[in-house]
Amino acid sequence: MRLLALLLILLSVDTNAPGQRRGLFFWTMPLQDIVAMVRHVPQDDGIRLAQLKQTFKDMQCTGEEIREQAFNGGANLVCTLSGSSPDTILFVAHYEHNGPGQSAVENWTGATTLPFLYHALAATPRKHTFVFLEVKGDAGAKSYLRSLSKADLHALKAVIAVDALGLGATRFYLRPIGFYTSSAESLLQNTLALAAQDKGLPPPQQEIPGSWLKIDDTKLFRFKGIPSILIHSVDRDTREIPGSEKDTLAALNDDAYFASYDMLCYYGAELDDTQIGAPADTTRAPSRGRR
Repeated sequence: MRLLALLLILLSVDTNAPGQRRGLFFWTMPLQDIVAMVRHVPQDDGIRLAQLKQTFKDMQCTGEEIREQAFNGGANLVCTLSGSSPDTILFVAHYEHNGPGQSAVENWTGATTLPFLYHALAATPRKHTFVFLEVKGDAGAKSYLRSLSKADLHALKAVIAVDALGLGATRFYLRPIGFYTSSAESLLQNTLALAAQDKGLPPPQQEIPGSWLKIDDTKLFRFKGIPSILIHSVDRDTREIPGSEKDTLAALNDDAYFASYDMLCYYGAELDDTQIGAPADTTRAPSRGRR
């Protein structure tokens, strides 16, 4: 049945979505298929990880492209889409259950988006290597960072954290590494605006997260000097929902979630078409990190 479902999904993929400019190519999936998977929210962390792994496999991230990374206290899941260059763009989300609610918004919506983004970007060979990282909290992020060599860190050009989607319009938060926003950080913001323009939408607004952001998936990467941006959907009217007893499927707006997913597909494709920082050594094969 799973193979049949996957075949139906692939047959329904829109490879010529309206608004895609010349040279920008990716797969998108229908709203009903996306929502059906997002709305299945496991409450146990082990089941969450297993479901994410199966979804990645259903999206054709298989074999050596996907692996679990065990550490003391849990496990991460890493899916790699190798490009023609070792220059790497990392999409990251934490998957563990948080708070007294279902933890449907924070952060199942972010975690379950990553397999869909892999599927979108796998439509055509990429210049950048894309890594999709499901972490179990700060400890998982620390474990992943420890697995990277100096060359891997040099090749890591940008980190995009995905958290708490589906409450409203797509928003972002970019906290500069230094006193001022760097050119690479500005590039992350400007490329997000370009992705919105591709869809005929106004640029997403910057919204500083409040107390709902208990786990900042960009923090440890920023401390390493890697340009990072957080994509979310929380504003002043909804900031009490993520991680609270109100964090249930009832809070999830299907259309808002799909709009964020669709924009992230554009964003990934636009980033692949952008030079972020100095290129890494092109003679070195893309790395998946130490196991």
